[in-house]
Amino acid sequence: IDTISPLVESYLNRELSLKFDPPITFKFIAVDFDASTYADSMIKADTMDFLYSYTGRLGCVEAEFGWPPLVTQRAYINGLSTGAQGGIMYSLLSNTAIQNLTDLKGKRIGVGVVLSTNSYHLGFQLLNQHGINLYTDIAQLIFYGNEYNDQVRDIQQGKIDVGMTASSWLYHPNDISTFRVLNAQHINFEAEQFPFLTSTDLAPQFGISVSPTVPLEVKEAVADALLRINRSNPEAVKMSIAGFESPVSFFKVRNMLQYMGLLEVSMDGLSGGKCTQAFEDLLHTIVCPDGYVRQSEEVMEHQ
Repeated sequence: IDTISPLVESYLNRELSLKFDPPITFKFIAVDFDASTYADSMIKADTMDFLYSYTGRLGCVEAEFGWPPLVTQRAYINGLSTGAQGGIMYSLLSNTAIQNLTDLKGKRIGVGVVLSTNSYHLGFQLLNQHGINLYTDIAQLIFYGNEYNDQVRDIQQGKIDVGMTASSWLYHPNDISTFRVLNAQHINFEAEQFPFLTSTDLAPQFGISVSPTVPLEVKEAVADALLRINRSNPEAVKMSIAGFESPVSFFKVRNMLQYMGLLEVSMDGLSGGKCTQAFEDLLHTIVCPDGYVRQSEEVMEHQ
């Protein structure tokens, strides 16, 4: 919250407020933290104009509410800039029992955030494509949230066998030479070389989507202002980004969400979609395969 709010309340107001008559004001609101600020409710009530969020979230609001992407963020990591993100699966180099993705059956796997594109969704899809279901084919699935240092520590201590996190994570602050990266590859995204090793396919970085009700001149002005941001702007430095670029399609992201059962698309394929993940209730983002039943919240809390 502290990193993104200056972009809205300082930069956009400074650049754009007085260019309109009457002047407009940009206000930052943190969403999805309590019942009064769920993004879905605010979108339906038309009380929000722009949404900055992670890829899966933006893919959902585009499919369900018709909010198109306005700009895509370019991350700035270890001096490298990219508009893409990927997921990396890794184990200790000394763990010779794990050489390939097919060795993960019956193993203990640590992932990141249940709603994360790079630390969960992309890896889930990749393993399914290799015949491994994260809910049925492994010994234990552990969600670390954003505590990726704890995930690395548990691999080093032998508490889990494999970790799944953002492709850039092992470059800082951990030494990648002590780990084996599974399905390691250097690939391109939108005709640009992705600067990190990745195990998975790539998806767009965080971005900003816009309500269809926002006037065209305001959309264009906001997009132009965001595209002018670079590392010389204090707001970019605070966010650890290189800037923004023209929006990247969420087509592959929507396909991934649909593949995982998190997005239901109408039979005619024309009337949008419905995200089944309830962002106010993370337990219900877990979609069990046929023949399995999700445990109650009380049981989950005591596992």
